[in-house]
Amino acid sequence: MPNKTILVFEDSAYVNFFPITLSRPVCHLLAGTKTSLQRVRAHFPDCDVKIVCRPYLRVLFDGLSDESIKGLEGDIVLVNGSAVLHGGGYPVEEFKRDSGFTAFVDGEKLLMASIPGKKIKELAPVISRLYEEGKDSELVSAVDSKAQVDMMHFRYIWDAMLQNPLLIQSDFNEYYRDNNPVIKIGDANVYESESIMAPGDVTADYASVVDARGGPIIIESGVEIKPFCYLEGPAYIGRNCKLVGGKTTGGCSFGPGCRIGGEVENSVIIGNSNKYHEGFLGHAYLGEWVNLGALTTNSDLKNNYGEISVKINGSSIKTGSIKIGSFIGDHSKTGIGITLNTGINIGYSCNLFGGGLILEKEIPSFAWGNDTLRVEYSRAKAISTARTVMGRREHNFDERHEKLFEELFIRSKETRGIWLKGRRH
Repeated sequence: MPNKTILVFEDSAYVNFFPITLSRPVCHLLAGTKTSLQRVRAHFPDCDVKIVCRPYLRVLFDGLSDESIKGLEGDIVLVNGSAVLHGGGYPVEEFKRDSGFTAFVDGEKLLMASIPGKKIKELAPVISRLYEEGKDSELVSAVDSKAQVDMMHFRYIWDAMLQNPLLIQSDFNEYYRDNNPVIKIGDANVYESESIMAPGDVTADYASVVDARGGPIIIESGVEIKPFCYLEGPAYIGRNCKLVGGKTTGGCSFGPGCRIGGEVENSVIIGNSNKYHEGFLGHAYLGEWVNLGALTTNSDLKNNYGEISVKINGSSIKTGSIKIGSFIGDHSKTGIGITLNTGINIGYSCNLFGGGLILEKEIPSFAWGNDTLRVEYSRAKAISTARTVMGRREHNFDERHEKLFEELFIRSKETRGIWLKGRRH
């Protein structure tokens, strides 16, 4: 694919992935062993891949502006960041050829499009604002042809969690099956070693179990598995994670630098987060720099086994599932003994404590306290804590991160004000 640039964009449905996409483009959602952006790069290895996202995220994620898009040379391919390119084939192979001025859609949703170089300057104002309502429809109406395509894409944040076991298996078949499997991992008891991939520097202590009978297990470099860990496939364990005890089951993916203990089931953690202690985390999706205090436990099943709804941006949305746990934004923390309601949505940089059940289903960013004690989390204190937390892992908290905190603090002011007025007496 000479002279083609791949632009991975987010459309106006980015709000459906809150709280995780408050602080990252949709294409940075982890599912299986990769983010959507990493899948695009894997499928278009000879192309320059760039991101088109909301303006306030551009500095942290190298997003393109209107002028940057106008300056691109050659043809471009647009890929929706919610699309999941797995297994190859149609329509990916179509776009590796000369596919003209065309779009692939699911219903009215734009998933991929090919834009000839001569059209880029004309369409740059639309392409750079695809995150705005109606801009994707405007682009689709401009193409010469469009085709309906049956292509996996996420509609809501829980889709990435619910599809995680399937995507781990798919990624194993596509990227790992031909690698040399491990026969032994330290002193762990290993089951079905042909479905386990791990480099030689992974360590596992006596009385730990790595069990791939239920699905493949992919373990990245630097992982430590401590005694009395049970790791069941399908599972993905990212670089430098530490499994410190307990059981991980049901299709989990942990990005780099996580510390995992207690019981975790069918959950995704983007990275650098701690669930170190006892307590249950099930059917959940967590961002980065999250810390769950000892005995923090979430509910992922109603007592009546009914369908679970999740509140996103003030609207209650039915998930179609009876197993939905927690969604927790970057830099949020829970104190010891906190229990979380089924399908709870916790925003960016929250601090919840008090050792009781959080009944509210949507907690705004920079919330401090619990259902009874409701206080605004000081922006300065939140930034100070984040700088300390990231520094402990040798990550630099710079002015870009500080600006993101300031932006999200302002953006969440109205919803936080409503939450603050809802104090229970």
